[in-house]
Amino acid sequence: MLDKDSLKVVLIGESGTGKTSIIQRFAYKFFDPNCASSISSQYITKKVELKDFKQTLTFDIWDTAGQEKYRAMAKLFYKDAKIILFVYDVSSKNTFIELKNYWISEVKQNCEPNALLGVVANKSDLYTKQQVSKEEGLKLSDEIGAIFQMTSAKSGVGIDNLFENIGRKYLDPKFDYQAADKIAEEKYKKRKEEEKLKKKNNEKKRGVKLDIKKEKKKEGCC
Repeated sequence: MLDKDSLKVVLIGESGTGKTSIIQRFAYKFFDPNCASSISSQYITKKVELKDFKQTLTFDIWDTAGQEKYRAMAKLFYKDAKIILFVYDVSSKNTFIELKNYWISEVKQNCEPNALLGVVANKSDLYTKQQVSKEEGLKLSDEIGAIFQMTSAKSGVGIDNLFENIGRKYLDPKFDYQAADKIAEEKYKKRKEEEKLKKKNNEKKRGVKLDIKKEKKKEGCC
């Protein structure tokens, strides 16, 4: 039974874009490289704690089948959704084209008028096979008034950030996710630099200690 206080989140897009894998990675921190394409709709419930907002949201996250023969069924699940995530595969131009030519117009005609939208560029780990640029994804998200997130269900990059940002945007429509991401990225870089410097200093200290030991050993043998 669905929680009456939960938010319905539906992932929409072509088959093979990794919708199921995104959900599995987020809910269970798990990735199955042999995950089969969904042939029906299913959901999981996951709580998202937003410490900066001092709130916890409950998401009912729905996975929908992307094959053409199941498209009509998807409408039954997204028409009352509070949050809709359009997913494409960065290594497949066709999945991006289908979002623009079919899924976005179809969903916007049938979903709630105030539904929060997101564009998800999945499989970012396949950067050597990339057919859709980040700029194209950002442009599309701007055109439909959606948030944008690069993700990799395989590595986990961007997955938590995706759901946390849609939660923040739901609570505060004026939330600037791009500014928040930039701050988070700067903090990440700063932390990495600090870790690198700390490691370098520790190696230097170990080197000094080894030199001292060598000197003492020389003194003892003469």
